Amino acid sequence: MAESANGETRRRRLAGLMPDALMAQGMAHEVRVEEGVVLSGIEIEGRLGRGGMGTVYLGRQVSLDREVAVKVLAAEVANDPLFLERLGREASWMAKLRHPNVVMVHDFQALEEGGAAIVMELVKGGTLREVIAQHPEGLAVEAAVRLVKEMAAGLAAAHELGVIHRDLKPENVLMDESGCARLTDFGLALPVDESTGRLTLTGTQVGTLGYMAPEQLKGGVLDARLDVYALGVVAYELLTGQVPRGHFDAPRKVRGAVPRGVSEAVMRALRARPEERFESVGAFVRALDGGGERVGLRRGLMMGGGAVVTGMMVLGWGWWNREGKGGGGTAVHGTMVQAARKEVLPEFGPWLDAAAGTRIYEDVILGDWTNENGVLTTDETIGIVEVEETLPKAYDVRVRFTRLTGRDAVAVFFRTQQGTGYASLDSWREGLAGVQEIDGETLQAGYGFRFPLENGRSYELLLEVREDEVRMSVDGVFQKAFEIKGKRLSVSKVWEWDVATRPLGLGVGSYRSRTRFEKIEWRRVFRRRPVGGSDQ
Repeated sequence: MAESANGETRRRRLAGLMPDALMAQGMAHEVRVEEGVVLSGIEIEGRLGRGGMGTVYLGRQVSLDREVAVKVLAAEVANDPLFLERLGREASWMAKLRHPNVVMVHDFQALEEGGAAIVMELVKGGTLREVIAQHPEGLAVEAAVRLVKEMAAGLAAAHELGVIHRDLKPENVLMDESGCARLTDFGLALPVDESTGRLTLTGTQVGTLGYMAPEQLKGGVLDARLDVYALGVVAYELLTGQVPRGHFDAPRKVRGAVPRGVSEAVMRALRARPEERFESVGAFVRALDGGGERVGLRRGLMMGGGAVVTGMMVLGWGWWNREGKGGGGTAVHGTMVQAARKEVLPEFGPWLDAAAGTRIYEDVILGDWTNENGVLTTDETIGIVEVEETLPKAYDVRVRFTRLTGRDAVAVFFRTQQGTGYASLDSWREGLAGVQEIDGETLQAGYGFRFPLENGRSYELLLEVREDEVRMSVDGVFQKAFEIKGKRLSVSKVWEWDVATRPLGLGVGSYRSRTRFEKIEWRRVFRRRPVGGSDQ
């Protein structure tokens, strides 16, 4: 270990919650008293957020001892009998829907003090709006199309049940901990007439400007194509970072990386006349697949003729590899949907929170660290903290971080059969990035890439660790693959860390730059195999 200026060995320290954070947590529990929310069988533990329709609370369902989200209607709508009746219908419909891309509804309760509340599955990954905010110029095309397909899968399931969402927007799409899109807030949904397949509104206008189809603004006969329009708006925003308003250019013109076919599919979904759009979200997805981005939907799993083939449901699992060869079948409404090829296991396991298990005073290797509700922050010395002791042979790591001060490297340390190495961004004060050391060579040997960091800006690093190579992507954009097969990995001596005496499985760190790590996750990668074969 390095010594400080006064000659003392730098102590390993991971501070716990600060007093002001503890105070804030204590005050959060007072929300239950201030708001006066009383629900049968539910204990309200704190407030999660507030929206136009009401307030969402963190609750615990006592009988099953599970965390839930509780949405309580805003006062201005809580006493509207028609709205409450519609909300009750929504809860009844959505409670029947079990789909991996739709947030599950557990209960609907009328409150003694007036109004009502919906008890829902708790989804902890934030909203799609937060994802878009991190990518102001659009997500990587593959990631954007994957999310569109996951939303389409949820909409298709609702449409099959006879429900139109009517208010699809990024705020109403939650991201689960595995990074999959989950539709929520069907409070504006209405049933489709079974005889005509359409819904007639009389003088009502509900939705969010910017995402509403023209016919929704004007009132009149509506059908599932208004959700196609809204999905087109969200797709445009995911691809370009912009919401299409007025006269707008095609996504490909805004961003040249968007394939022509994908761009054309989005523009058709956004046509003003419903009869010129795709007849269903399934047709929209088929057009996206024909646009050159094979990122998850097999051509054998189609929807057609306005009727949804339940094979679409397989999309919701979100397990797809880089070449877009998805997993096999899934049980939907009691039917097993088989793909055209052999059924295979999903390639990826779920994302797991690596920072959650970090132990105070035990896992810090260098530097002074704080842990505030799972967000790890190091000081301006050399900081390294272990977040996992062991990992499988193949895995992915996803780290979101912000360098607050300083101008040196931020790194992710990982162990493979070749040794312990690290992926570094902004190294050597030269903006160098990549995996080092490989066979004793640092990035100064010239095999990396340049990626200088901007202080105060949040970045997301994806590290794909395999037995033969390590791939690096930043903010959804692939940067470079580093071959490690038959080569030795090691950590540069500048980090002042003896790996032999203090090994780790997975860790993060920064070099004399105060850095905040907002998210550290990893997932196992499985080799693909036919069902009934052996694990690899």
